[in-house]
Amino acid sequence: MKEPLPLAAIVGQNARAHRKHYGATLEDVAKSASRLGLRWNTGRVGDLESGRIPATLPTLFVLAQALGEVTKKHVSIADLVWYDGWVELNPSLTIRGETLKESLEGEPVELVARDIHGQVEQIFGIFEDIRRMHQDTWGNVPEELQHKDPQEVARIAATAGVAERRLCKDFSIDPQALAALSLHLWGRSFSKERDRRAGEGANAQRRGRVSRELKSEIETYLESGTERGDGQ
Repeated sequence: MKEPLPLAAIVGQNARAHRKHYGATLEDVAKSASRLGLRWNTGRVGDLESGRIPATLPTLFVLAQALGEVTKKHVSIADLVWYDGWVELNPSLTIRGETLKESLEGEPVELVARDIHGQVEQIFGIFEDIRRMHQDTWGNVPEELQHKDPQEVARIAATAGVAERRLCKDFSIDPQALAALSLHLWGRSFSKERDRRAGEGANAQRRGRVSRELKSEIETYLESGTERGDGQ
């Protein structure tokens, strides 16, 4: 994945590429943006394309309209922020470009570790510390799960979302323990396995039914571990 870039720089790159591709000039964009209330001149458009203007929502909205007018091609705000790499939103948060684009296309904002720059690597590094700190909650799962490859477990944990957090509460287990269990049972997270079994475009009722089936599989496995004397 490409190196992180500030959002303003990405917007500037995308705006310039779109403008040039369709033969529009800086003056064309400036005039259109000015009519829409931004009072821009060619220098101001140049500043934007160089990443020197903050990518605020009002600016993005007017810019998308202005570019659409001068190129006769529809431009969305999602188009302006798209980047096949990491997007720096502020000094403390850098996320995947795909995640940002999806959120602007209507997907709920629900960041997981893989969406945030550096989070997966941190999970790899602290996995064993977390396991030692939460021996009480790891103790609720069969012992064989405690010896799974830490990096594979971290990979599963990095895709966890709301469904996994609920399961951790229901079964009183640590998120990494749930990730190890999911890896053992399905080779993927609970959410990923639910979506795979439910099928593309499944409705809420179908997804709920599959979720209950998967939860039952977890219960069966944990009960079998108790019968073997594991996790005690």
